[in-house]
Amino acid sequence: MDRSEFLLSTRQLAAAAEILAKAGPLDSRFDALQMLEFFRRYDHPGLGLNVVATSNDELFASTGHAALTMAGRNEFAAAHELLKQARSLLPAA
Repeated sequence: MDRSEFLLSTRQLAAAAEILAKAGPLDSRFDALQMLEFFRRYDHPGLGLNVVATSNDELFASTGHAALTMAGRNEFAAAHELLKQARSLLPAA
């Protein structure tokens, strides 16, 4: 996955986490804030990564899109599960 595709996906995931943190159920907001912080870490050009490896690039990209869509529809439980799925597709830091 090239850097621009990866950034698009992580920005979608961060946006979904932000929606969840602001408008989601109170019991999931703290976890959403942690996910927001996690996905925003990848948004810094200083990382110097031109190619980013996930365990499944296609699934990662579609998960970012789906998480943002579900969060935008106030489907918070689904968005939360998609955020967790996306995080699991990234290499351990």
